Amino acid sequence: MNKLLSLILSVAALAAPALSHAADPAATAEARVAAFKKMLRTFEPMGTVVREREPYRKDAFAEQAKTLQMLAREPWPLFVPGTAVGKSRAKPEIWSQPDAFKKEQQGMIVAVDALAASAQAGDIKDIRAKYATLANTCKSCHDSFRAPQR
Repeated sequence: MNKLLSLILSVAALAAPALSHAADPAATAEARVAAFKKMLRTFEPMGTVVREREPYRKDAFAEQAKTLQMLAREPWPLFVPGTAVGKSRAKPEIWSQPDAFKKEQQGMIVAVDALAASAQAGDIKDIRAKYATLANTCKSCHDSFRAPQR
């Protein structure tokens, strides 16, 4: 009986965030936008280092990459149908082409993980290549699933 109760509680815990997001689409869209902005505030400073506008400091860069790795997983559960409202630039294709959207998400996660691994190793040439790959995954997804700025 304890296993069944545990399973029910686990399923309920996983479903609760989705239900709360469905109840307030605007709040969900705002949370999603905020999650992407947090990622951008980490990604952009890394770009200044990659482009040699700021000095490369291995430990600091590796920490930023680790933070980006964590942040990169936050926005995806917030893509709930009916939440393309407010400041959201989410295109309807996100929900009409879920497999393609999922593939973009997975590509981004793989690229972030590769950048974080490269940052830990500290080879700036490899870091530049991994950063460029990640930037390209962002662009690819934006081209397909993000509406132009209004």
